[in-house]
Amino acid sequence: MEQWEYDISVFSASQIAAAAQATQNTERVLFCEAEGRCFFDDAPNPYLAAMTGVLNERGREGWILVQTILRQQDMICFWRRQLR
Repeated sequence: MEQWEYDISVFSASQIAAAAQATQNTERVLFCEAEGRCFFDDAPNPYLAAMTGVLNERGREGWILVQTILRQQDMICFWRRQLR
């Protein structure tokens, strides 16, 4: 029978912003609000690449992402990995 260990990590907006500063992405980003209005942001948005980097770092350690909750000032991640 497989056995798992679990972990929860919280990444603050400032941690993601710091990681984003290292990313040089100049693509325009389309934002959509809950009301259905969408618009392009002309400013570079490296945040998606920064979030991917944060998640990939834990993945390299053998953790499997179970769920992510995005809040206004942080990202909560639930992880699991098989006990060795």
